[in-house]
Amino acid sequence: SVISSLRSQIQHHTQNLHAQTQAKQSHQQLEAQRLAMQKALDEERANQQRIAEEQKKRDEERELARRAEEARLHRLEEERRAVEEERRADRELLALVPTLGAEGVREQIGRMREALMTKDDRAALDVALGSLYTLFEQIVRKPEEINFRRVRRDHPKFMEDIGRHVGGREVLIAAGFKLKKLDGVPCFYSHEPHIESDMDGW
Repeated sequence: SVISSLRSQIQHHTQNLHAQTQAKQSHQQLEAQRLAMQKALDEERANQQRIAEEQKKRDEERELARRAEEARLHRLEEERRAVEEERRADRELLALVPTLGAEGVREQIGRMREALMTKDDRAALDVALGSLYTLFEQIVRKPEEINFRRVRRDHPKFMEDIGRHVGGREVLIAAGFKLKKLDGVPCFYSHEPHIESDMDGW
């Protein structure tokens, strides 16, 4: 009958709608699950990347610390070698001055004169002796003036006039100058005579 046919059609339509609704809900659930899984994967990937970056940073910091320590040790070793070389050079210089005082000064000036006259360099000898005379004369006039009693060992003027010649540095040692570092600078240094115990020095 017509009624039965309509009822059957309505029932079939209802079933189709129900099936479509279920399919839509199932699709939405699957999409939600997919999005949730994607989010979890993204979060895990970001977490792993953060962990890797932190590990890389720690590794770089350890490497920098290792290199800094290596550089520090290398610098200390270079400084130690430099000090040893400086002390060795000082010992060799002092060994060239067996006699101190006036006699020692005469010996060293004699070495200088012999070396320069062998080279026929009278002008250099005159400059060296004149510079030594000025140096000693200033100390005698003003023994309290430290600048007159301190000579930088690498001073260009000193090296040019006196230090580069045989006996040039040695004559200062013979005259009583000591090898010292003043404010970190290697110098020839003559101590100021003590006013009570060394009147002759004044």
